[in-house]
Amino acid sequence: MSQYLTFQLDGRYYGVNVEHINSVLDPQEITPLPHVSTIVTGLTNVRGIVVPVFEPAAVLAGMRIDEGRLDSIAETAIASETSAYDAAADAGLIIFEIPNGTMLQFIGIQVDRIGKVILLDSGKMAPVPSFLPDSAAAFLEGFCYVGENRHAILNLSALVARELLFAESGGVHG
Repeated sequence: MSQYLTFQLDGRYYGVNVEHINSVLDPQEITPLPHVSTIVTGLTNVRGIVVPVFEPAAVLAGMRIDEGRLDSIAETAIASETSAYDAAADAGLIIFEIPNGTMLQFIGIQVDRIGKVILLDSGKMAPVPSFLPDSAAAFLEGFCYVGENRHAILNLSALVARELLFAESGGVHG
């Protein structure tokens, strides 16, 4: 079994393996970067360390997933929790510590709602379906349901890879 932190971003549900998480914080003040054309949109100070904050919404929205086909595949993938979110779940900043081909030790993502850590047996995770284009499948490890909400389990290594962090933004095309 593996542990995944769930979160909500732009009305969609996601999960990331906790092995990559350094900390989960209350929302932080983000200093926007002027004239940014990458998914790194700002900087924040966390315990005296400047942490770049990335905004993957354009990349994730650009995956163009056929929701109906995906629901039929993922219905059998159920996590151990019945709900991933407390009634009082708030927004926050998730700090990741993951090698990404840059000199950045940490990278953060501001999310709309922080969920719970769920246990997920690898056999309970629906695989990335073959009908998804490679440009979308690269950012996913699979799918699961927590309660009534389908969560896309993100491949964080691909999402924060140097080539994506500093490429011109505009989403994934496939």
